[in-house]
Formats: sequence, structure tokens, C-alpha cells
Amino acid sequence: MECPYLEEEGSRTICAASLTRLTPGEREREAWCRSEEHYRCPMLVSHVLRAGFSRTASQNKRGGCTTR
Repeated sequence: MECPYLEEEGSRTICAASLTRLTPGEREREAWCRSEEHYRCPMLVSHVLRAGFSRTASQNKRGGCTTR
């Protein structure tokens, strides 16, 4: 199964999980993008962590967080 964030853009293959839309090298594509191991990709992991941080930050602004 291929990573859902891997996109073809013209002659380039880009990672949509990357903030700067990096082009993964052949080694990275074989190791993560084109395998079942894509959940271990550092770019995908950072994307998921950023998404969780954004959600937590917006909850804190609304007063949804009760941790001290």
C-alpha cells in the first residue's frame, strides 16, 4: 500500500505531509512511501504530531483544556 500523502506533480513525486512539499529520494520512497511501513516515515510522523498540536492549541484557546 502506497502512502496516501505521496503525490505526482508533473515529473516530480512530492510528499504532501511535508510543510515544504519535499521530494523524497529513491531510498525514502522505497523504505516508506511505497511500502506498508509508511506510518514510520519521519515526515508523516511530524505531520501527525503537528496536527495534534494544532488541535490541542485551538482547544486551549477556547478553554477546552483543563490540565494544569
